[in-house]
Amino acid sequence: MAEFVLQIQNGEFGLGFTREGQPDLMDTSRFYQGGGFWTAVCENKIVGCVGLQKLNPEYGILRKLFVARAFRGKDPKIALTLFNELRARASRLGLEKILLDSPSIAKASHRFYAKQGFVEIPRENIPKGYSYPDRDSMIFELDLKRKP
Repeated sequence: MAEFVLQIQNGEFGLGFTREGQPDLMDTSRFYQGGGFWTAVCENKIVGCVGLQKLNPEYGILRKLFVARAFRGKDPKIALTLFNELRARASRLGLEKILLDSPSIAKASHRFYAKQGFVEIPRENIPKGYSYPDRDSMIFELDLKRKP
């Protein structure tokens, strides 16, 4: 799974992330305990993933929503399926909001997030305890109580 994520982060986007700098890649079952981590598999290969980290009783954090290039925008809609699973879990946990950070260069991802109801928020509105790699990131928030 780590190789899948690192290939997209670094091979496609040139972000320079390391495995060691992303503790969630080292042990997803422990890191996402209380939230969840899901993968999409095709022909025994990971083609998508997403994680929900519980920050506090109100906020969850969407992490690592990635889909292999060959599977983006095609049916079945892997990103949407993974996101819907994450959203359902967040609702079952009673979370009110989901945060995420995304590199500013990931324009297609931003369009996807906007379609799901995320809005960009200023950094001063980030709740305490939310850490992200400050690499020209944009911060988004989804209010789960607001109707789409």
